[in-house]
Amino acid sequence: MTDLPQAGFQPFGVADGFIGHNGPYYWRQDSAGQTEFGFQSDARHGNPNGFLHGGAVLAFLDTILGHVVVRVAQRPCATISLDSRFISTVAPGAWIGGRATIRKVTRSFAFVDAEAFASDKLLVTTTAIFRIFDS
Repeated sequence: MTDLPQAGFQPFGVADGFIGHNGPYYWRQDSAGQTEFGFQSDARHGNPNGFLHGGAVLAFLDTILGHVVVRVAQRPCATISLDSRFISTVAPGAWIGGRATIRKVTRSFAFVDAEAFASDKLLVTTTAIFRIFDS
């Protein structure tokens, strides 16, 4: 198992509720100035087949997507749609990284993409739409 957290990562600002159960999550700025997120998977993230459960990865991606939308819009938001493609898998115990990219933000909606990976192996890609609420 990897040391928690990997170099340069700091705790994600929210650690209660489901995020605390599925995480803890971490974040850092990479060398290009992009925000990278991550979490250390373990046995509770596994499925009966010995692989990382897709729901654990999707919950992570949904969380980081919402985080970047709130950071950009400066208002609360909620997921409307999350379209995911499972590319590969990994056993529990891997450090799972993630990145989110804003495609467009309007007054009421945000269109965002994200990916999750383990080392250089792409696990899941997502495209999402978030509803942005008035404060």
